[in-house]
Order: sequence, then structure tokens, then C-alpha cells
Amino acid sequence: MSTNLNTSLNAPVNAGSNATRVGVIDLNSGNLLSMQTAIKAAGCELSTVQKPSPALLKDIDVLVMPGQGRFAYVMAQIEASGWREFLLEWCRNGKRLVGVCVGMQVLFEGSDEDPEAVGLGLFPGRCQKLAHPKTPMVGWAQLDSYKLSLKDQFAYFVNSFAVTECPFATAKVTYGQTFCASVQRGNLYGFQFHPEKSGAFGKELIQYVCQ
Repeated sequence: MSTNLNTSLNAPVNAGSNATRVGVIDLNSGNLLSMQTAIKAAGCELSTVQKPSPALLKDIDVLVMPGQGRFAYVMAQIEASGWREFLLEWCRNGKRLVGVCVGMQVLFEGSDEDPEAVGLGLFPGRCQKLAHPKTPMVGWAQLDSYKLSLKDQFAYFVNSFAVTECPFATAKVTYGQTFCASVQRGNLYGFQFHPEKSGAFGKELIQYVCQ
């Protein structure tokens, strides 16, 4: 199947006509394949999107923004590809946006990792370098959450920076220092951990936010 939306489209064989249409934003920042695989396994119709297009507002139901590496690099990719204004418009329209790892961090105002880089500002606050026992934090940690779907679940993390306080936090983790593991405001979701690498819990979470 082909499309003229500046995308490459790979629909899973089990995606029917009523399948949720999920676009994964390719920011050339890694971790794309594992996210694509997880979304297809959730039974969604998958698009990999390099650049925004007005048609995405009607042809895509959910946008997922994964990211690895430095805050400034991911923001530079967002700016260079024209995603900033599109994502702000996407959220103004109440469309669902999911940010993962650095893809969550850029939803905030900025990061001490690269103070000159300006985030999307969809959530208040800045990312800080964490006082981890070992940096970067790599591995599993248990979530502390008031939401039953997140409470006491184990998720997989790879990070040195995170937001320590946010009024929209839905889960936190303590690893030397307490920080926000997930945030939500309406249809806007952020996960500091990697749901696509978090086993059965992560699979259920991707199904929940993408379907």
C-alpha cells in the first residue's frame, strides 16, 4: 500500500478497516523498529511519518513520537521537519499524541541537558539531570501510581534526565531520586520508560493508548 502523505505505510495483516490508524514520527533518533513492531502487534494500522501534512489530521488517529539521544538533537529534528507547529495544532484539535523517552521530554518546556533548546511546552516544567546511583539508569523499575492500570507495574527505563515534578504526572519512579515516569493531559500522553520494551504490561499499555 502506498500513500502521498510523505509517509511509508506498513499495515499489519490483522488490521481491519476499523483498525486505529497510528503514525510513528521518524525523527532519525533510534528506537523506531521496536515501536513499529509493538504498534503492529497491537492490531493497529501503522504509518511511519517523516514530515507533517495537513492530510494527517484526517487520515491518522494517533501520533507516537519515540526518541533517543539528546534533547537538543530531537528538538532540532522536530524544527527542521516542520513538526513544531503541526504538533501544537494536532493537540489543539484534541488528537491523541504519545511521547516516549526523549519524545516525552520534548513535550515539556526544556531540559538542563541542552538549556538553549526550546521544548514544545505542552506540559509545564523542565527536565533535570537525575541523581541516579548509576548513570544512565538502565533497567526495570516499579511504578508508583494512583492509576490501577499503572500501579506497581514494572517498566523498562533508559535515561539520565527526567522531569521531577509535574501536576499531570500519572506515575513516578524512585531510582536515587523520584521523577515522573508518565504524564497525561486529556489525549496527550508521555512515558519516560519504554512501553515497547516493557513486556506484557507495555503491550497492554500500547494497546490502551493506541486503540
